[in-house]
Amino acid sequence: MRGAIICIGDELVSGRVAERNSRYAASRLTPLGFEIAWVTMVGDDQAAISQALALALEQSQFVLVCGGLGATDDDITAQAAARFFGLALAESRRMVANLKACFEAVGLAVPAGAEKMAWLPQGAQVLDRACAGFKLTTPAGQPVYFLPGVPGEMRRLLETQVLPGLVQHFQPGQVVLTRRLAVFGLAESEVGQRLAGLTQGRPQAGVGFYPVFPEEQVVISLRSSDQAAAQALLEALEAEALRRLQGFVVARGEENLAQAVARRMTGQGLSLALAESCTGGLIGHRVTSVAGASEFFERGLVVYSNRAKMELLGVRPETLEAHGAVSAETAAEMASGVRRLSGVDLGLAVTGIAGPSGGSPEKPVGTVYLGLAAPEGVKTGHRRFWGGRAQIKALTAETALDWLRRYLEDHAFLRGA
Repeated sequence: MRGAIICIGDELVSGRVAERNSRYAASRLTPLGFEIAWVTMVGDDQAAISQALALALEQSQFVLVCGGLGATDDDITAQAAARFFGLALAESRRMVANLKACFEAVGLAVPAGAEKMAWLPQGAQVLDRACAGFKLTTPAGQPVYFLPGVPGEMRRLLETQVLPGLVQHFQPGQVVLTRRLAVFGLAESEVGQRLAGLTQGRPQAGVGFYPVFPEEQVVISLRSSDQAAAQALLEALEAEALRRLQGFVVARGEENLAQAVARRMTGQGLSLALAESCTGGLIGHRVTSVAGASEFFERGLVVYSNRAKMELLGVRPETLEAHGAVSAETAAEMASGVRRLSGVDLGLAVTGIAGPSGGSPEKPVGTVYLGLAAPEGVKTGHRRFWGGRAQIKALTAETALDWLRRYLEDHAFLRGA
């Protein structure tokens, strides 16, 4: 089966941005028996995109198109596809729902202008859980996948939608099984090093990596005509991957970190209260995004000022005077206070400097302290995060939820360093 890849973007053809998607896609398609015969780059130009599609379809049985699906004026791939296929543009209700879910997952509302991304060629098949991405099929039966240019999102859709779809289309006797692991706390390079050689000697299996901030996603895939044997091998590969990644896997399969925490909280019959400063309620938002959170989540307090920390949590004035609001001592009193005043099993607190101002040489922007109060005692920790304000808040929320996960997996976490 011969395929073609078209990468779209003025930033690519001008050399401002290095093109990475075609290499990754080819490396994942080739082991599955697909030959990539043609790769090209074109700018954000409807005529050039149409010409590239025509040439690709002349010599290929399927085409992947990457880029140009965003919300800016130069993102014109959907319009070019509609023009090439002779279809009208229409708002996709499914894509509207997907966009809402994508932004809500990171605590944001759909920004103005993003609705453009929901206007697709009429009849396009929206890819599952895609913030951008759809499929069209030519009258000759050639599938054409339109994927986002952002490498992490493109890789996710390739692994979860495109590869299984192509195998089902061209190799009906084969099945592709996949298993997803969400990793937090390790860089992509270290994840790759730990999983090096995982599928060695098994040409029917592969491992893909892609970042979905603030996590690294690992997808183990397996192609076989024997589903039972494939399932057994996939489970063995997953078990080995979990062993190599130790405690850094925060979620598996379709579950996310917040859902994993919720499942364990409910299963252990524990209750939770939050005290948030620098995250401004983001942890609570992620917790309450899970259906059934009311079974374990009692309350969340946003205590931004010192006055709020003292009045609502009982943080001592002398603690704030001696150590400051951003300190292990304050985080400990916040966690203990919210646990005591809420009458819950677990109190989780965060305090930090999200920036861009407010830092100092001793406590630079990105400094965060966490506190977890439980029946066994109180644990505190310090982190230094990099990035903008939104990134620091997201990393803090992820770390706080990961602390809960680690405690729920093994209560001895509270006594660890």
